[in-house]
Amino acid sequence: MYLITFLVALFYVATSVQEEYCQLKTDSCSQDVTEKYLFYDVNPPEGFNLRRDVYMRFAIMLAEAQGTGKRLNWRLVLPPWYNLYHWKASSSKSLPIPWSAFFEVESLQSYAPVVELYSIFEKTKDKELILDRVYVLQNYADAFKDGVFTEKWEVSDGCKYTGYWGYTNVTSNEVVCINFQGKVSKLWEIISLHPQDKNVMFAHGEIPLHDSYGTKNYWDCRRSMRFNENLISRAEKFISKHLDCHTKLCNNYISIHWRRQDFAQYRKKDVPSIKGTARQINKAVKKFNSYIDKVFIATDAAITSLRNLELELTQLGYSVHYFIPTKTEIEKYKDGGIAIIDQIICSHAAYFIGTHESTFTFRIQEEREILGHDSSTTFNRLCPDSGPCEKPSKWTIVH
Repeated sequence: MYLITFLVALFYVATSVQEEYCQLKTDSCSQDVTEKYLFYDVNPPEGFNLRRDVYMRFAIMLAEAQGTGKRLNWRLVLPPWYNLYHWKASSSKSLPIPWSAFFEVESLQSYAPVVELYSIFEKTKDKELILDRVYVLQNYADAFKDGVFTEKWEVSDGCKYTGYWGYTNVTSNEVVCINFQGKVSKLWEIISLHPQDKNVMFAHGEIPLHDSYGTKNYWDCRRSMRFNENLISRAEKFISKHLDCHTKLCNNYISIHWRRQDFAQYRKKDVPSIKGTARQINKAVKKFNSYIDKVFIATDAAITSLRNLELELTQLGYSVHYFIPTKTEIEKYKDGGIAIIDQIICSHAAYFIGTHESTFTFRIQEEREILGHDSSTTFNRLCPDSGPCEKPSKWTIVH
């Protein structure tokens, strides 16, 4: 066992040195300069907004490597949006959806060398894609052994992968199980085990951590995640028509992300009741700007709960608004697009209150930082009716 471990380590050192040498020798090195592709996937139950953060980890990983002149021939393949657990519309589950449906891919490419998966199919024979290797990442059973978090990885067993985003024309030559803990850039060590591989994939891409969360690189990447122009236009039309605001930074309405469903069921200590929600909104408005009388609500609540909250707020003198897409809009924008429209409307508001530890709220807070709102109007949360209420962390923009 010790001999095998030593040989693996020796092989890694040798290939890493060779790869680093080839990356620096741009003229005379015999390294294959053919484009190579880095794929990743995310645990199926994870939602849309967490997946956006996972994308950033991989995009930053590649952009930072290329910023130092290394791995210049690598491209990051954008995994299609497919069969997300929280998406309810049948059209959102039927076929893999490209990133261009939700984001401006040219803007993403201004930060990192990314490509859509369908463009890879166009380069393959009979539109079939064979990955050299799929590394299935797994958490260690004990992340804090002896009370210390140590970056490490090892080849393991007991895993399988049958995903490939719903495509039947994608296969792999080998599936390798990897116990992993650490930052995303450490994945380069695993890739270097087989330097000749051209198509490498990591399943469970949510396991590796950001190398540096909240840094300038983080925010440069985040700013490049510009929404699809159709979604921006639809949100701005709603804001203009229903909320009577015609600027990027509105001053006449407050927005709320009111997470219910699973949060109301499993995290009752973190969320308020319907009456408690109305009281907190009213208190926030009176403290911030008592002239505001419009409230926009983004929520996953059942329509009966939403109507009850609307009634409570109406009795307090507010006009309540929420975006209800038509059937045509649901087919056009899909669940992901509807969520983005909600987030855009929330991001333009004069004041925002979110839900504790919700990635949907996190993405709105980031949008508001990019737009230039004062942070005091952004990092606010709905508190439970009683008991402690931890203040939200403030991750302010870095220019």
